[in-house]
Amino acid sequence: MELLQEFTLKDGWTVKDEKDYRIFLKGFIDTMPLGISTLIYGVVYGVMASKAGLSIFETIGMSAFIFVGASQMTAVQMIAIGSSPISIIITVLIINLRHLLLAASISPYLKDVSKKMKMINAFLMTDESYAVTYSHFQTNKPSSIYFLGSGINIYILWGSAGVIGFFFGNIISPQLNYIFDFAFVAAFIGMIVPMIKDFPTVATVVTSAVVSITGSQLITGKWYIIIAALLASTAGYIVSELKSKVEANRVIKGGIDCEH
Repeated sequence: MELLQEFTLKDGWTVKDEKDYRIFLKGFIDTMPLGISTLIYGVVYGVMASKAGLSIFETIGMSAFIFVGASQMTAVQMIAIGSSPISIIITVLIINLRHLLLAASISPYLKDVSKKMKMINAFLMTDESYAVTYSHFQTNKPSSIYFLGSGINIYILWGSAGVIGFFFGNIISPQLNYIFDFAFVAAFIGMIVPMIKDFPTVATVVTSAVVSITGSQLITGKWYIIIAALLASTAGYIVSELKSKVEANRVIKGGIDCEH
């Protein structure tokens, strides 16, 4: 009887489907605060695309098939100044190399997921969906469905914002440009702060900030993003190892003191 109840159909959904739906919905809702930030600077992308001479179909197509916020804005800026396609592709590739690190970070939580779902999760992975999902996985059972809900949230809001910015960007007061510019920064600050819970993370964030700011002034192109990511990861790893050794020595010393 209990087994029957477990698989009873209800309005076309199995119990398992309903559970997946709730997980999907939670991922979608949990991402909404960052999605709203994405919506704001997505409008900026639409405005930039319009001013760069892109058609509405090209603007939507870039969001639908490429779906890389910061890189899209960089690409549009380069199109506006007449950069070559090769230089645009290389620049976008460099900016998005950080996704390799994000994917490597979250892949252990999804090792039992099908290849098809992994590909979907990979396409929909953004800085925002990664931050929300990674934080969720620290205290909850990992689920590709949750990751999917988070990614769909950003996908819909980012795409919609581009259309809004394309058609209605001209009616936005220039005085509000500062708000749109800061929305991009605020979104990333909002992603990082909740994840800072221990000293290794502090070391990672501080190293990343220092190297990024310094590198943006001294290094040509966008390579400073990758350099900052690698150095920050290394700093976080070293501090984490040192912390583990100090705690291990403290336990050993405590055991020796107890014996005496």
